[in-house]
Amino acid sequence: MPQSATKSTWRQRTLAVLGTAALVMSLAAAPAMAIDFTIDPTTSEAKAVPEDLGSCPTLTSEPRAVEAWFNTDDMEYRGYLDANDQSPWSYANKLAQIICGAKANSKIMIGMYFIRAIGTTARPESDAEIIWRAMDYVHSKRNVTIGMVLDGGSITPASAKSNIVKRLVDTGIAKIYWCYNGCFNTNKSSVFPYAINHEKFVTMSDTIWANDDTTTHPAVFSSSGQFARSQVRTYWQEATLIYDDVLLYRNFADRYANMKTCSGSRTSTDYINNCKGGKFVSTTNDGVTMKKQRGIWVDLMYRHYTDSGRGTTVSYSPQPVYDTSGEVINDYYSSQFDDVDCIVDSKIRVAMYRLTVTRAENFVKTMVSLKSRGCDVKVLLSQSGGATTISKKALSILKKGGASSMVKCTKIPIHTKMILITPSTSNAGRAMFGTANMTTSGLRYSEEHVITMDSRRADDSTSEDIRRAIGVYQAGWNELNQGSKACK
Repeated sequence: MPQSATKSTWRQRTLAVLGTAALVMSLAAAPAMAIDFTIDPTTSEAKAVPEDLGSCPTLTSEPRAVEAWFNTDDMEYRGYLDANDQSPWSYANKLAQIICGAKANSKIMIGMYFIRAIGTTARPESDAEIIWRAMDYVHSKRNVTIGMVLDGGSITPASAKSNIVKRLVDTGIAKIYWCYNGCFNTNKSSVFPYAINHEKFVTMSDTIWANDDTTTHPAVFSSSGQFARSQVRTYWQEATLIYDDVLLYRNFADRYANMKTCSGSRTSTDYINNCKGGKFVSTTNDGVTMKKQRGIWVDLMYRHYTDSGRGTTVSYSPQPVYDTSGEVINDYYSSQFDDVDCIVDSKIRVAMYRLTVTRAENFVKTMVSLKSRGCDVKVLLSQSGGATTISKKALSILKKGGASSMVKCTKIPIHTKMILITPSTSNAGRAMFGTANMTTSGLRYSEEHVITMDSRRADDSTSEDIRRAIGVYQAGWNELNQGSKACK
């Protein structure tokens, strides 16, 4: 297909998606413009950081309380149609522009499952490279301190680790810490072999977007995808920027610090004295909420509330299995549906990468119960991906439980972890997004986060921003649903 024809088709499809977003937008909030990235006028794509580091393009205006976007434009405009195009996707440029917003002498702390660097001549990591350039710029020209906690397991082979160290550590851009078999899992790998650091967040202690030097303006970036070509170009991903929520930033900064404490060799003195001994930090009023269960440090606090008026909470895995009285605790996905009345909030949309047998039974019971009470429930799962995303046994449970009519699988692999609970005609409601799949590993023994935003718990200005973001999520869900079919 000629590129001009592709652009024309994409523009038409974009208008259709924006129309959907506008249709479901509540009357109190007009259709939103996209987040104001610096755009290249010749390509209409987000500008990239040049190789000579002569500039670091970033947002052209102060962001709203929450901003959200997907990589669907790249998927349909260029990437999936031309997999051999080695130039970085606009989605990667946007992530780099967020990094370019770091203020002088600030800190960037990153928790992530895996990243990729350098690559090969035939398959360069050009998408990740644009992010590394942004980090290089803010580190060298603004004295920004950068650290990463990554998973050191089999997901990153020795050759990939060597490239990462060569690109980021040897150049002095960032310090990297590795977790093995999860950060907070103190057991031998044979006990919980699938425990991993599955986080995907970036914290920025201060940013340059506000015209205000009297206070700090932190930001937290949460994504369904890692900084790697395979993630950006193979799966549909969502990205969310939460701006100027100080307590949310502190929660994630503490999270990074405690994961870092548990990184490194399991026989090191620091690990034994600090992680194994439970010497964790907290800069919030919640205090340290970690407790060891089954040899895993779990977070006993179901929800961490953030700044007043934000309507936002964050929940972390590993989650506890039992409460202090010994009662079994429900996971935070299932618990979100306990108070859905199917009268005011009657529309539920789910887009999830994985559903495993261990969680499918509870999930089916919840979905069938909601439908019987009058809720409009639709679930999207990924039919294919890097792992078995939906097994025949899980499908059997869906069919046996009468939930197969509510569940479809997407045409193109998705990596999103998103739940929307709203009225049928507006975006006033809840959005859940983050890194955790509906799996036992994702909820019980891997490092994950799920952010919940509720427009009705927020103040007026933030409530409007949340409703706008839910409109973006809803439009994204509609895109993911294009061409979906029965799972098999």
